[in-house]
Formats: sequence, structure tokens, C-alpha cells
Amino acid sequence: MSKLRRFALLAIAALATAASAQTLARPGWAGSGLNAEPWWKRAVVYQLDPRSFSAEGLRGIPPRLNYLHALGVDAILLTNTSGAIDPALGTMDDLDDLIHQASSRDIRVLLELDPHAPDLPAVARLWLNHGVAGFHLPGGTPDQVADLKKLIHSVVGQRILLGDVGPDDSQKGRDPGSPELLTDPRAATVPQFTAAAVRPGVEAAQALLQAGRAIPLVLSDGPGYTRSFSRYGDGTHDIDIAKTLAAILFATDAAPLVYYGQELGLASAPSQGDAPEIHWDAPPKVKPAPGQPPPPPPPSISPNGPNAALEDADPASLLNWYRQLSALRHTNRAISSGAQIVLNHDDQDVLVWVRKPQTVSSLTPPVVVIFNLSAQPVTLSLKADMQRLHLRGSFLRSLLRSDNGMGAMHLDGMTLAPFTVYLGELRF
Repeated sequence: MSKLRRFALLAIAALATAASAQTLARPGWAGSGLNAEPWWKRAVVYQLDPRSFSAEGLRGIPPRLNYLHALGVDAILLTNTSGAIDPALGTMDDLDDLIHQASSRDIRVLLELDPHAPDLPAVARLWLNHGVAGFHLPGGTPDQVADLKKLIHSVVGQRILLGDVGPDDSQKGRDPGSPELLTDPRAATVPQFTAAAVRPGVEAAQALLQAGRAIPLVLSDGPGYTRSFSRYGDGTHDIDIAKTLAAILFATDAAPLVYYGQELGLASAPSQGDAPEIHWDAPPKVKPAPGQPPPPPPPSISPNGPNAALEDADPASLLNWYRQLSALRHTNRAISSGAQIVLNHDDQDVLVWVRKPQTVSSLTPPVVVIFNLSAQPVTLSLKADMQRLHLRGSFLRSLLRSDNGMGAMHLDGMTLAPFTVYLGELRF
């Protein structure tokens, strides 16, 4: 056994009474030095409120961990959990069980803290001792951020702090005391879902990332926002628009924050009546009357809410699109860590950027990401753009596309259907 490994194991054993052992024992999270890069730099974060996610509160989350693992989630951010656990949500044992079961699936647990809580460091220390991976501190003061970062970094493991970035806060990430992740709504909560409206937010997140101190955590949905499925849907291309928005979150050089249910097409509550909810189990099959044809399958997304089991079984569903994007983000080097070059095709309502790996080769080619954000087909040429960037290539080999198209795309002329996403490797 190496000295480094022996030291890590001794440190874990020494802290077993102070923190959740099953959490700290995982290589790559326990500060063991066995991973090359902190987990949070390429993380997919899934935000949920235990009150809304499950009728069972905290106890209802572990049965859905396999679902979240299949979605490629790296961390769960729990809201409405600051201070003592509300008995309506569960007990501390329920939280410990959640942390244990999440850790076994390589998923971290983050908590949202109330910056107005009395003795905030004591509250944070309690949760750290139970093995949480970090905190979101919305609206925290610089002093609170500094105190929490000092506390977090005194505990074994890659614990992190999440803050927030405002529309005029592009310099925040330059501060060495900045949180590791900054939630950033600028690209994906714009009033108009157009290339001209979205592109500045993408570029602002890119500038924040290049400052080198914090990672923007790009979001489209969350508490206080009308859900994007309702906000941007036009009644005709709702699923296509939702797939386009998902790709904006997952294909940038920032990290994505997914708000529970958006991967299923969960809409906002109607003006009257109860809010739609997620249905996890498939509806019972209806036997046709003798001599009658079988009834058509129920829709996976209905006014009463989406059905996760039906979407799981449909390869073309929004859920499986999110899974594909997450898998690509975790496996493709250009998407996970390549430099981002945003192009301007606002006049065609097309959003385009290039993800360029550090070393361009036949094994690691650049990836071009294209979004048609209009309700009309568009024909696009990127040949001049690639020449200007000194990138060799004449066509794009398909990696992922939201339409049913097949084959490569030629740089000097490609046609995209309304609200279509296309990701392709640049080839020649």
C-alpha cells in the first residue's frame, strides 16, 4: 500500500466519529489525492425541494437515486433544509441514510443554507459532520462567504460553497474568496428565447469562467421562476424547445443545474387548481372491450404532469434526451473541458459555438454545437467561420441531434428544422 493511500485511510479513520464514514471513504472526494481534478468542476447538479419531489420528504429521495444516477447527476442540492430538519420532511437519520445511499452511487449531497440563520457556522458544521458535500448560500454577505469557506476547507474532503451571480456581477469570480460555483441564470431565463437574447448570457458565463476563480452553474429553472416548459413553450414545439434549452445547459463550458422535473417537462402550476406533479409509475394498462382495438398509449406529458416511467420507455422522450446530453458531457473531451468559441448568427436566429479541445487531433476533434431557435427551417453555412478560426474541416460527423435526421452535415450548407439541436465533430 502506498504512503499516500495509507495516509488517506488513517485520516478517514480518525474522522469517523465526526463525519459520515461512508461519505469520506470514497476516493476522489475524501481528499485522498487520487483524482486529478475536483469533482465539482464538471458536475451536473440536480436541485430539488424534498417537499415537492416526494410525498415522503427525505425518505422519498433514496428510491429515486437510481433514476438520478441514470441522469448523470453528480450532486443533489436540497432546498428548504436549513437549520433543524422539519419533522414533516423526516429525521436526521433519514438524511444520514440519503447521504449514505447517494454516496454509494457517487452522488454528493449539498444543502441550501439560510444566510439569516442564527450562528450560521454552527449550523454548517453540524451538516458537515453528517457528511454533506457543501452548501448553497443565496444572498450571503462577503463575510459569511469567507467564514463558510474557511470552515469548509478545514474539513477533510472536497467540500464546496455555491453562491449566486447577478446580471452585473461578471467580476465576482475573480475574487480568490469566491464560492467554487456561482449559480448563473443569465443565459437561460431571458424573456425571449432567441439567439440574440441567449448569446450574451452564454458569453457572460464564459467570461466568468475565464476569470479563473469560480465555475458558473447555468440554470433555466428554479424557485421563483416560471418553469421553462411553460415560459418558452409555444403549444406546438414544446418538447423541441425544451430539448434545445437542455442542450444550452449541457453543451457550454459552464456546469449545468437541473431543477427537479424539468428533465421530464414539468410545467408551472395553472392559474387555478393544484400544481402538476411527477408521476413515477406507469399507469395501469386498460384492457380493450371484446372485439375492440387496444386504446392508444397515454401521453408521457399531460396537463396533470409528466410520467417518468413512460418517458423512460420512449427513446425520443425529453428525459432520454437529458440522459444523452449528460452522457456526452461526461465522456466527450471537447464537451467536458474544451475551450468555447461563440459565433454570431443572430440574424438567422441560430446559436452556434465551437468546443475546441486543448489538443486538436483525429481522436479529439472540435465539436460544433448548433441551435435553430426559430419556428422555421434554416439553412446555415459555417465554412467561413471555420476558416477564420483556422480549423480544418469540411463536414460535421453527427454526435447528437434532436431531430430524426441522419448522416453528416456539410459546412457550406446545412438545413436545420425548427427548434433543432445538432452536435457534430469537425472532420475533413
